[in-house]
Amino acid sequence: MSLDNRPPPNSGSIVNLPLVTEERTFAPIGVTNRQLECLYWVQHGKSAADIGGILGISSRTVEGHLLKICDHLGVKTRFQAVLMARDVGLLKASAP
Repeated sequence: MSLDNRPPPNSGSIVNLPLVTEERTFAPIGVTNRQLECLYWVQHGKSAADIGGILGISSRTVEGHLLKICDHLGVKTRFQAVLMARDVGLLKASAP
């Protein structure tokens, strides 16, 4: 599927995000796809090291992405970021 035919991130499952190859920003919040990818995996209980392994980046880079998304969302913790991202439609709540 071409990049132009993908549904917007908040219209469907966030599961597609780990396959994103281009960088987009979700205005007006300023959250990037990579930040959302990291938050998606946090939602599923993954550590920074786990997420780094999944995405092929360092755990330190993951931490940076998570700090940035917390800042964009106006929260202090990963847990708060997941809840806020759900509230504003950036993440869908995952089924247990």
